[in-house]
Amino acid sequence: MGNVMRALTVTALAVCCVAAPAAAQWTWTPQSGRWVNLKRLPKETPELQVEYARSLMLDGNYKKALRETIKFRNYYADSDFADENQYLRGEIRMRQGKWISAAQEFQQVVANYPGSERYDDVIAKQYEIGDALFAKGESNLEDGWWRLFRKRPFRRAIDVYSMVIDNEPFTARAAEAQYKVGLCHFTLEQYIEAAYEYRRVIEDYAASEWVDEAAYGLASCYYEASLPPEYDQEPSLLAIAAVDDFKARFPGDARVSDLEEKRAEMREKVAAQRMQSARFYEKRRRFDAARLYYEVVVEQFPETTSAEEARGWLEQNQPAAGSASNMES
Repeated sequence: MGNVMRALTVTALAVCCVAAPAAAQWTWTPQSGRWVNLKRLPKETPELQVEYARSLMLDGNYKKALRETIKFRNYYADSDFADENQYLRGEIRMRQGKWISAAQEFQQVVANYPGSERYDDVIAKQYEIGDALFAKGESNLEDGWWRLFRKRPFRRAIDVYSMVIDNEPFTARAAEAQYKVGLCHFTLEQYIEAAYEYRRVIEDYAASEWVDEAAYGLASCYYEASLPPEYDQEPSLLAIAAVDDFKARFPGDARVSDLEEKRAEMREKVAAQRMQSARFYEKRRRFDAARLYYEVVVEQFPETTSAEEARGWLEQNQPAAGSASNMES
């Protein structure tokens, strides 16, 4: 019996020793009428809590800093420093290199605290994140990073630049972000999407300094989207029109000569496609229809190689006297 009592006494003492440190974290608060874990309490004021979390971030203790911002939410969600706490969460995520999470955290400042003094800082940070993602994508392309994922940063940059545009539309920063959305699509070889975004720069931000870049990008999009003469030549025609528009807007731009070469190539493609139509009708002995296409090539694309062949055909196939194509209307 004595051995049993001694064993129970030892066990009780051990439990007390283990429980003592845990119990020391708890204290009775008459104000709330309950026990409170002191370790879970925030600092005495909302400002001190934010500054404490910021100090943890500056020390590189990012996980604990995030926990302290959550503690702020639990105790000071309705205070005047709530937007500052949310902004701090974005800064922590940036330091962790979690760019998309950071952009989303900053977006919560805009969504939940529209009158915040941090509004301009949020836009600047989101733009910084978009640029960082774009630079990462360019670095991946230069380094020959694994092909499956090397362009992913461009897709993420599009999402972040779009936040900037939505948050601050029709401003200088939005114009640049709009252009870079187009540039990201162009790099992803999504030429139709890129052309749409470039056109938005030209139409929505006509006074912006990015109009010339967007106009050049638009012409490049249609050029890249063009197809061989066997296919529809609408992209080629759009490229020609875009080049002509760029030349009219920016005649002194150094890139005009480059676009002139692309324009000549596009006109060759369109002329070759018209020649194929002419031959199609010629083989079926529908000479009036064939003649019409040959004449189009000569009249509308006189400088192309196809025009020489078309002229030769027209000279050798003069319409017979009294034929429909030789009659006055």
